[in-house]
This record gives sequence, C-alpha cells and structure tokens, in this order.
Amino acid sequence: MKAAMMIAPHADDAAAFCGATLAKLSAQGWHVILVRVTDDQKDSIGYSVEETIKINTQEMHDAAKILGIQEIIELGFMTDSLADVPLGSLRERFVYLFRKHKPYAVFTFDPFGLYEGNQDHTRVALAVEEAFWVACFDKHYPEHFVEGFEPFSVCERWYFARQLPEINHYEDVTETMDKKIMALCAHREMMKNTINQTRLQLKTYGKRMAMLDEAIDGDMSQLLGMVMQNDGKAMAEKAGWEAGRFAEAFRKSRFGDMEELFEMMAEDL
Repeated sequence: MKAAMMIAPHADDAAAFCGATLAKLSAQGWHVILVRVTDDQKDSIGYSVEETIKINTQEMHDAAKILGIQEIIELGFMTDSLADVPLGSLRERFVYLFRKHKPYAVFTFDPFGLYEGNQDHTRVALAVEEAFWVACFDKHYPEHFVEGFEPFSVCERWYFARQLPEINHYEDVTETMDKKIMALCAHREMMKNTINQTRLQLKTYGKRMAMLDEAIDGDMSQLLGMVMQNDGKAMAEKAGWEAGRFAEAFRKSRFGDMEELFEMMAEDL
C-alpha cells in the first residue's frame, strides 16, 4: 500500500488545495496521512484560544473523515508564528516524519509559489523542500537512527499554491469534487473567519455582499461550492478537457531531467 503525506500549515489547507486528489487516492487504496503543523488557535471569531483549538481540531477530524484521511499527526506549533520559528526546527520534524512513515508521495505548498503572503505557508514549504534531500543523508539527525529509522527519499512531490510558478500536472477530480466541498464546509469556524476577512475588506470599500452574510450565518455550501467548482472547472479548461470535468493543479516532481533515463534503464526491485 502506498502512503501519501499531506503537510499542511493549517487544518483547512488539505481540503482547500488538494482535498479532491487526496480523496481520490484514498478511494484507490492509498494510506493518506495529514500532518497539521500549527494549532490554528487564532482562527475563529469570538471564541477563546482554548475553544478555538478544540473547535478547529474537531472540525479537522470531521473533514479528514470525509476525505478518507486515515491518520492525523499534530506538530503543535503556534499558528501565524512560523516566521519566528527556526527553519531547522521545522525541517527536522519533517525529516523525522519522512523516515518514520516512508511516504511515496508528499503534498505541500510550493516553495516557489507566487504572491504568497502567509508566512506559515512559506516557511513550511521551504522546510519541506530542504527535508526532501536532507532525509537521504546518514549524518543529519543521527538521533533518528537510534529509533531504528534509515535514510529515506520521497519519490513524488506534489506542490500546490495560490498561484503556481508552473503547472505540469492536472489531476482529474470530477468524481471527488463533492467530497472536497463537503470537507471544506466541515471547517466551519475557519471558513467563517476567512469569509469575515473579505467582509471587512468590502466594508472598508464601502460595500457588502449578501451571499457572504448568509454563508457566515447559515449554509456555506452554496458559496464554497461555487468557488471550488469554478476553480476546478477553470483548471480542467486549462488542461484542455471537455466541459463538465473538474481538476486540481500541481507542480509534480519526481526525477526531474533524469526521468527519461531512469524510466529507460531502471529495473524493478
């Protein structure tokens, strides 16, 4: 059984950026692992820190169940504060997880993503990128080997972003788009906070939008469904597919410019 590991700075990143692909892999029999890096303790409206952590964690588990994610790993860093965490501290945790769980594929933010203003996203992306190659060395973090682990290399790297520097893979998620939307709706408190940010900006602009008010106070599925379906439809159109299909877009990397050589010369183990 192949394992896929999604390294998410925040609880809702998995559903928002690659939820339909994760649901598809799970349905195909993959073991899907979600690593939440931060505790999302400030991502709510009107709740205390303790209440916010409890609510967001429960909603993350609800969303994970919808997507078919079988395992959740909590790293517990404070949210919106990773810019203050030494990059090496994050990197060590990811190297440890690679060596322990041996994922075939890892999903995370692209370290070269464009126009990314969230430093939690950026720091995780940079630390994971370094961890990919550091995990292969036998002199980095030798304390891991005391636990019986070995140097390990992830095979496939699936990068996503608000805006990717390059798209080289479109995943057909037509059959699992509904699960992506349901999972995102399950992150109700985090989505309320996200929607409220837009409401505040519109207020400064001197406008309001009834759909946003209705989503915060009631059913979010119409709003989130519209946004996710429009994005999925746009990606499918970029891929050149027929109408009615949905896609998630990635910069997928395996062996780079050595891919053709390895496909031609490598033998099965």
